[in-house]
Amino acid sequence: MSSHLPKRRPNHLAGMLACLLIGITAASQRVTAATPSVTVLFPPVVRAGQAASITVSGGDLGTLTGLVSAGGELETSSVTKSVINVTVSGDTRAGLLDAWTLTSTGLSNPRALLVVTHPVKVVAETPDSQATAISLPGTAAAKLDRTADRDVFAFTGQSGQLVHLACRSRSLDGTVSPVLTVHGPKGRELAHSFVHQVEPKLTLKLPADGRYLVTVVDRGFQQDAASLYALTLETGPRLQATFPTAICGGGNLLVLGHELPFGTAHPPTGLSALPVAFDQFLSHRSWPDRRPVGVLDGGFRMKMSECSGTAWITHSHEPVVTETTDRNDTAATAQPIDPPVRICGAFERSADVDWYTVEVKKGETLEISGWGERLGQSMRLEAIVHDRAGKALATIAPPVAPKKIGFDFPFSTYDPHASWKAPADGRFTIVVRDIFGGSVFGPDRVYQLVISPPRKRIQAFSVVGDGKTHSGLSIAAGGESTLQVLAIRMGGSDSPIEVTAEGLPDGVTAATVTVAAGKPVATLTLKATAQAKPTLSPIRLVAKTGTDNSSWPVLPVAHLPGPAPARRVTDALMLSVTPAGPPPPKKTPAKKKTP
Repeated sequence: MSSHLPKRRPNHLAGMLACLLIGITAASQRVTAATPSVTVLFPPVVRAGQAASITVSGGDLGTLTGLVSAGGELETSSVTKSVINVTVSGDTRAGLLDAWTLTSTGLSNPRALLVVTHPVKVVAETPDSQATAISLPGTAAAKLDRTADRDVFAFTGQSGQLVHLACRSRSLDGTVSPVLTVHGPKGRELAHSFVHQVEPKLTLKLPADGRYLVTVVDRGFQQDAASLYALTLETGPRLQATFPTAICGGGNLLVLGHELPFGTAHPPTGLSALPVAFDQFLSHRSWPDRRPVGVLDGGFRMKMSECSGTAWITHSHEPVVTETTDRNDTAATAQPIDPPVRICGAFERSADVDWYTVEVKKGETLEISGWGERLGQSMRLEAIVHDRAGKALATIAPPVAPKKIGFDFPFSTYDPHASWKAPADGRFTIVVRDIFGGSVFGPDRVYQLVISPPRKRIQAFSVVGDGKTHSGLSIAAGGESTLQVLAIRMGGSDSPIEVTAEGLPDGVTAATVTVAAGKPVATLTLKATAQAKPTLSPIRLVAKTGTDNSSWPVLPVAHLPGPAPARRVTDALMLSVTPAGPPPPKKTPAKKKTP
């Protein structure tokens, strides 16, 4: 399995090192180590190939010296108090990017930035009745500055033009739950986003030439220091989804979208469709949701040239089967399947339920896993096993987090994921439904259901220090730092796990550490020699099991401070090496009092 780290850009390494060296003088003057934490980067949007000024907010930041990313996409040009001026590399891909703040007190936690390729409008707060103009295409970076705030934006469009709107906050480490409303030139409401969408998206064909208004509010009318968001408007072809939503090694996908080049009409969805073949397992790793909810499966986001939008595709270890086009909403019409299998389905009608049937032997164990929330859906999946007579035998529970790990970890999901043992030979049925499905349904309400004999595997995560700090990973020459490695075992795996650090800079070492059988956590210690030079670079942790020598990347998790503290997977594990600080002052022996 390939590493998820992006390639570094050599032409920006000198700038990264310069930022580090600027802070060294101040760092060498401090006696006690602080833990820098960044709560907000604003604006959270930058344009590829352009300069941007980003204001940093947080605590224990000392003197700011730069803003960096794992792949060198950001180059700091100057710093003025809390404002860092950067230039974004012109070949940076559009999408999310983690940025770490370099300070005189060390390396901070990352915060997310959105990279776009069109104009960015940074919005100062305006009266609710005043609209801010946005270009088409374009992105507005804004904040809600008070409770029940309402922001209004305006764009000019033409009759028949296809416009796509998307509003992000959570993926930018913000706290807004956006709701979008679009009004036409005559003041009539044309579209309203669904309340279940965490980050709403709308597509509409404009009915007339003229000025259109877009209103953004928070669903709960709340406001705090992290109430930032990005509203993006794009035009033309857009990739919307694929069917199926997973591939095993390679295979054929039907790409669905709006006005896709060379696409044909797809009556079931009203979109255009284009068949695409994949002949190999793609190596680019990412995740549909940056939180480590439950256990994540690797995959990639598909993009098409000349199209906006992306679609998530899961890399499946099991053969992929699509839900039947016939009705499978009763036990009598259940779709037969042959494990191991990953079923790609959708809840297309109100209160839709899907039934599947398997033939198993007494004592045979099946691992049953549903994927809805873990695909980024606002979905509450339920999976229940029935016998031939229709008696419910087991409701598949969500996965259970390891206990007593010593720190909070967001291992939680509503998706079902557990093992079930057949009590007898015969035919059994499994019904899956979305508890929210009475009011939320449609072709985009996709899910995956994996039914397979248990497959031994692990997923490993790392956190800085004791797992409670907000800072990034920093180590002073002659000193040491620690990482906690958390291993999630699945499919009956219980063997020891060896964790090794790779890509360490000169002068820094880390002994291999073992997560003992039956234990969830181990501590990995990094040590720097007194001669270690100041540097900043991404490093990698790799986990291996002794049974079959399989290896997995250890995913770095950051503890993000702010009004709504969170933990999520980050782009990379960044390591900052700084000069040794001055030794602590010697204690002067107290003079004895003369009697």
